[in-house]
Amino acid sequence: MAPRIGMLLGRSLWVQEASGWRRERARSVADALSRLSELLAAASSEDAVLVFEPEGLVHEPAETPRVGRSVFCKLERIRTEHPVVESENLGWGLEPPEPVPGGGYSTLVHSEPTPGLVHLREACAGPRSELVSAWSAFTVAAAFLRASSPRARFALILADNFAAVAACGRGRRAFKAWTGPLSERDWLSLATSLGEVDGRPAPSKPDADSRRSPVAVIADGDPAVLCPLWADLQASGRVSSVSTLESLAAAVLQIPSSHPANLVEAFPKARSLDLYLLATGLTGFAAAVALAASSVSERNALRADESASGVRARGMEERLVHLEANKVQMQRMASQIPDSPASSPRRHASLVGLADAIPDSLTLTSLVIGPDGAFALEGLCVGTDFDAERVRKSLEAKGFVPADHGGWTYEGASGRLLVRGRLTEARP
Repeated sequence: MAPRIGMLLGRSLWVQEASGWRRERARSVADALSRLSELLAAASSEDAVLVFEPEGLVHEPAETPRVGRSVFCKLERIRTEHPVVESENLGWGLEPPEPVPGGGYSTLVHSEPTPGLVHLREACAGPRSELVSAWSAFTVAAAFLRASSPRARFALILADNFAAVAACGRGRRAFKAWTGPLSERDWLSLATSLGEVDGRPAPSKPDADSRRSPVAVIADGDPAVLCPLWADLQASGRVSSVSTLESLAAAVLQIPSSHPANLVEAFPKARSLDLYLLATGLTGFAAAVALAASSVSERNALRADESASGVRARGMEERLVHLEANKVQMQRMASQIPDSPASSPRRHASLVGLADAIPDSLTLTSLVIGPDGAFALEGLCVGTDFDAERVRKSLEAKGFVPADHGGWTYEGASGRLLVRGRLTEARP
């Protein structure tokens, strides 16, 4: 559905209705804004767009880099010269920056001197409607010229108790409006804004070209009745077209949504309560999911710790079994040693020392000691921390010295250890 179009020019307003255009004139801008709010609020199921040119709307040129609206309002110089860009209650917009003679870029800043548009926006806010955009008369006139009269560089807007001139020449953009019954002085000022209407020469060639540029006239009625300069303007040959005010309103729909002159963009985005509650609910749900995931993760971590503790406990139990097997083997071998008066004390001490030399990572599987002190020792590596060189030194310190040739054999793949040699005195 196409949005509903409203216009506020000076202190007069026009609102599009099913039967046509509703025209009203107010005594003041405040009264016009109040009445326009009522009319827009009545159409609660339609979006609205506005041609917004109340009495007092400001149009100021500004030098600027070639930047968009979001960057423009953050420039320190712009904030100083145009503090309206920091307001959340005053509508403002800017024309796209264009190059100017001498280099650089310029724009035209449109802004409210006092809050008004924000109240219209609140009046349009509903579950199925909103104020989509509001454009100054300059922005709409420029869109009208591009679409309907591309040769014209001026747009003259005429209505009851309202007149305005939009200069849309490249690098020479300007806008001026007059509200209320215009005096002779006002019409003279309007003629000066248009340029060569009264036949006076221009001071320079660029000004002369501008003063002779075609003019597109947009009138709410007969231009001859609305403008006392009409005869002179027609005689100058500069009138390129004459259109109705409805044609100006239709040009609103041709302005792209990305245009930076939308005055409504100055206000914070309206937040739908339903959407807010939905977002809050989704946030709470996401938090609950995150908490549940955290609990599952902690529970899994606890189970992993318990599993690791069980593995360590089983490892310790297996090591105790191996140590117990070593002890039994030592006792068995000790019982087999002959009771030689000369050798028994030394062999006993060697066997006791051997028990200290065998690490936990090695299980002793066989030990044979002959009467002449020759021995053969076999063991099986059962741990990952087995250090063959350290075990060899420990055995030598206890008197179990491997023979020089073939006395020490360790098979890393199978973990089997074989030591042969002759028993000697243990070193202290």
